[in-house]
Amino acid sequence: MSYSIEKSRNANLENTAIPNLFITDFLPDVPDGDFVKVFIYAYMCCKEDIALTHPELADRLGLDTGKVISAWKYFADRRIVKLTPLANGDNSHFDVEFVDVKGLLYGGGAGAGGYGAGGDEAGAESRNSTLNDEELAALFGKISAICGNASLDGGDAQRIISWIDEGGATPEIIEYAWQFCLDERGEKGIGYVEKIVKDWAGRGLKTIPEARDHIEKTDARSAVHKQLMEALGMRYSVITSAEIKKFNMWIDDYGYTPARLLELADKTAGVGNKFKYLGGIIRKEREAEGKAPEPAPGAKQPRGMKDRNEYYRKKRQKNEDEAAARLDEIYAKLPEIRQIDDEISLMNIELVKTLTSGKKDKKSAVERLDTDIKAEHERRGDLLEKAGFPKDYTDIHVGCPRCQDSGVLENGASCDCYKLG
Repeated sequence: MSYSIEKSRNANLENTAIPNLFITDFLPDVPDGDFVKVFIYAYMCCKEDIALTHPELADRLGLDTGKVISAWKYFADRRIVKLTPLANGDNSHFDVEFVDVKGLLYGGGAGAGGYGAGGDEAGAESRNSTLNDEELAALFGKISAICGNASLDGGDAQRIISWIDEGGATPEIIEYAWQFCLDERGEKGIGYVEKIVKDWAGRGLKTIPEARDHIEKTDARSAVHKQLMEALGMRYSVITSAEIKKFNMWIDDYGYTPARLLELADKTAGVGNKFKYLGGIIRKEREAEGKAPEPAPGAKQPRGMKDRNEYYRKKRQKNEDEAAARLDEIYAKLPEIRQIDDEISLMNIELVKTLTSGKKDKKSAVERLDTDIKAEHERRGDLLEKAGFPKDYTDIHVGCPRCQDSGVLENGASCDCYKLG
């Protein structure tokens, strides 16, 4: 004997039971009502075996597909659902699996720990890409020390955390990149460091030895050196420091492009000491053009890369000074802007404290602070516009949009906006 209940012919007449734990433990912190719509509607479809794509779900709810994607990523971050990618390199194509929230909170299984018994320690352990509070505090402390004990604000802290959670960067790589930018490029600004970190993390670099090996193999100037050595028939020779200095002097101080040097190298065919012969060609060209002769051996030679770094440092300083002057102007004309900036500064400090705290409601507190900060920035921009100024009037404006006056492109290569003189 068996018992059964007839299945309804219309899914709309059925009931969908949403777990109470979702309503009590997760729902209050969801920052967007549309996210809740996405979750509940898709949950119903799963219960009724109704297959939908992201665009179809968006269409039924009157939303953009991007909003649906954002909702799933939000819930995946909180481990309420699991996302399985369907296409390599495209993070908008994935299957969604609803997780048993009761097991997540109290089951003690692989997914447990982040929100229920077990607390922050278990949660941090199960989140492979997220540091715990102590690790974050240690990383921020190291960065602050590299920057001369300067304090990070909330925006900087969240930016760094995104490198870890979204970009896959390791604390080791972030710390080394910051020190590398300061030591080798004379720059410690977060925007400059971010380019390096994202490039290294995108290449899968996790440790300092891997970063060092990458720098050695892919440095743009090193590649030029190797090309020139090969063109001079010295492919298998170990390049000396004297040869490196000569190459750099010809490029940085004399203005020869790598292409022109390679062209001149072709004229050394059949000559014994091709490197010396190339130097003679360059010397004669400069003498014919009435330019200063090459410094005598042992004489102090100009440092091309130092000049280049100084050029960009001065550009950035000029940009910062001009932005500071515009800010002073605005503070004098619109005192309310100063009040807003002070409020944003205080909220940023509170945000950093919250990010590195052990509070159980840390995520919701961070989201609330982040929302408040964004609202203050919007209010600030509206006030500027009403007074006849662009919203970005007090921002730092750069001359080169490609490298942001850093001299380095997104791929780590040197920008061609550098001009001597």
